[in-house]
Amino acid sequence: MLFVKEMPVEAREKILFAGLKLFADKGYKETSILEIVEKAHVSKSTYYQFFKGKEDLLISLCLLLADEIFTEVKNAVKSESYVNDKAYKGILRYIEICFSETEVARLLLVVSAGVSPEAEKVRLDVYRQFARLIFESVDLPETVTEKQISVASQAMVGAINHAVIQSFISNEHELSPEELAGLLSRIVIGAFISLSY
Repeated sequence: MLFVKEMPVEAREKILFAGLKLFADKGYKETSILEIVEKAHVSKSTYYQFFKGKEDLLISLCLLLADEIFTEVKNAVKSESYVNDKAYKGILRYIEICFSETEVARLLLVVSAGVSPEAEKVRLDVYRQFARLIFESVDLPETVTEKQISVASQAMVGAINHAVIQSFISNEHELSPEELAGLLSRIVIGAFISLSY
């Protein structure tokens, strides 16, 4: 779903595609199930074969898109052998996706925020997974505790996402993806290095 540009053929994918477009363009609360089924060219009964309601569709979209983004970021991290470049490559791939797939980024970072306790739980779990991926891309001494790593990783994810969200709000990319990834990876590495003191 991450790189899909045209309406898919299968009913479930049509609904996911329509939901992504409408949620990103209009917002979650402003989008009705009727609008989703009309855009997807499916019936309401078909919709309810796959999703319990609008929140279920949003959560399914977030999980699917996050999984696809993680795959892209993991592949970017694995492609590097030098530890400091792993963080840079992972952050760069994430930023590239957010800048090129703005509907996806808007859905995951802005639209899904605060929709419901269940949706927020999914969002926070996605953040934790991304934080874990950041942690795995840096090399730390054994003196750093798991709790310190967890807190620092989550703070770094917050900083990265905040920088991406700011680009949506200002609708300008003041830095190129490479410049932004370079800056953010230096911040990430610096934060982790400071933990070892």
